[in-house]
Amino acid sequence: MRVHHHVHLKLAFALWGIVGLSLFIVGIVFLTVGESGLHPVQAGLLVFGIALGIAKSRFVLNKIARKNIKRIFSLPQRSHVLSTFSLRSWILVLAMILLGRLIRFLGAPYPVIGVIYVAVGFGLALSSRRYLFDGPSIQESSQESGQVAEPTGTS
Repeated sequence: MRVHHHVHLKLAFALWGIVGLSLFIVGIVFLTVGESGLHPVQAGLLVFGIALGIAKSRFVLNKIARKNIKRIFSLPQRSHVLSTFSLRSWILVLAMILLGRLIRFLGAPYPVIGVIYVAVGFGLALSSRRYLFDGPSIQESSQESGQVAEPTGTS
């Protein structure tokens, strides 16, 4: 199925947001396993995970999102829906899933898994907004510099 740039941006926003929120929630579950609520230690670990997620968002994921937005606008006006992310990005997603499973398989303590999931999830969810808010400004700057591919005339 072929879609326009704005659909790619909305899909990227939704995927990063949903996966991020899901990981964040699962991270909280791992932090509270066996407890009857969020105790001070777990609350501290949650805050630590959120702080790591903010740092990951600011210094890593925002840059990846901007780079991907530019790549999306370099695609033809209508391109395959799977082109929302590059092949390299899809491979990275698979690697991250496998890494998460490996960490659990190796028996890492639940609080460690929880902090990792909270950090990655919060960072993804926070950076997902870039696809909605930075997309239009990046599109304008790309058009001014002539980097956006013109429509091919095919549908």
